Amino acid sequence: MSTGGPLDPTVPRGEPLPAVLTGARWVHLCFVDLFGALRSVHVPASQVRSVIERGLVFDGSAVEGRVRVLEVDRVLLPDPATVVASPDGSARMLGAVVDREGQPWPVDPRTALMLWLDGHPEIAGRWRGAAELEWYLVTPQLEPVDRGGYFSEQAGAGAEVVHRAAETLEALGVTVLAAHHEGGPGQYELDLGEMAALELADALTWAKMVVAESAAMHGLRASFAARPLAGQPGSGLHLHQRLVDLTPSEELQDEVRWIMGGLLHHARSLCALAAPTVGSYRRLHSGPEAPGAVVWAHTNRAAVVRLGHLPGGEPSIEYRGPDPTANPYLLLTAVLAAIGDGLDGCRSPGTAVEEEPSGLDIAGIEAAPRQLPRSLDAAVDALLDDEVLVDAFDARLVSRLVDGQRADLEAAGANVTRADLLSSIED
Repeated sequence: MSTGGPLDPTVPRGEPLPAVLTGARWVHLCFVDLFGALRSVHVPASQVRSVIERGLVFDGSAVEGRVRVLEVDRVLLPDPATVVASPDGSARMLGAVVDREGQPWPVDPRTALMLWLDGHPEIAGRWRGAAELEWYLVTPQLEPVDRGGYFSEQAGAGAEVVHRAAETLEALGVTVLAAHHEGGPGQYELDLGEMAALELADALTWAKMVVAESAAMHGLRASFAARPLAGQPGSGLHLHQRLVDLTPSEELQDEVRWIMGGLLHHARSLCALAAPTVGSYRRLHSGPEAPGAVVWAHTNRAAVVRLGHLPGGEPSIEYRGPDPTANPYLLLTAVLAAIGDGLDGCRSPGTAVEEEPSGLDIAGIEAAPRQLPRSLDAAVDALLDDEVLVDAFDARLVSRLVDGQRADLEAAGANVTRADLLSSIED
């Protein structure tokens, strides 16, 4: 790891603690498990300095989430640069996980991203990304909080939740560019400003937490499921990316194409991390707003990669495959690995496939493009066949993640629904 990075003590002995920590009675030391759930250990104020200087021994198997089997001692090193205040007067910090000898533990998703960034400093130093986070707000009865539509001028509880969440994130140092009503009833979007990879992953982690807490304060629930309501649009987590410090226009055009080429070459295997749940595949291929084809375009909403432009005219590459259930640390590690492979291999993205006003006609394309997986099972198979993405992670992380996803598939296959009952009743 880099000197002074999150795996090194960032508050040396005797140095003052950040003000947020000195005023908190409890500090939640947080980490994200393999399946994207935010977890924590609560530390009283009297222990905070010791924990920051030395770390906290905890059961590292909690990082494995629902596939944990045996307890294992690991050390959680909190990063004071990530500290945020909570409404109840406590504070939260994210951290990295090391073993008892102080070596990074790459099964931890945040540590996995940091290790990749540390091993690829050129891309890590140049990559910048922004994100569109979408979700649904529902009542305790699981009804949408409103009947608004795309960019509706909406007042009421939904707008209050979004405004409060955005203001809270701004107070935490996360730039919120805009917020608006999305296409579904009770569906909203927050647009997060441009950041480096680790900062963006942290920001997405806090954003989901803040939205959920803001919803709860208004007696509502936030659903980050990929497509929670039948017949309504799915929720995406679109990434907008660019590389900084480019000068010649020809080089810029080449690198943009190679980045898109890398994302398209690995598009099917990326789905195991970008669309990591059984329910994710209710969104993909579900309509004109959801990606389905492994193509790039300028305007095609069914393309998994879209080339747009920033206000100053600089190219911005939008990856439309992810949904909000994605673990942001694993997602960004995989995306960066795909981009790195595209740049190293000078991978061509092919010709843009634009959408006609009547919709994209795949059958009318001379060389029909590949399609994104139709199920989590197919996505996991694609991941395991992708050496570049598998090699971006520790083998133990991949094994545990795949085991959990396979278990989800088994559970979903054994689930009996009301529809199954009704379809079996003879007239």
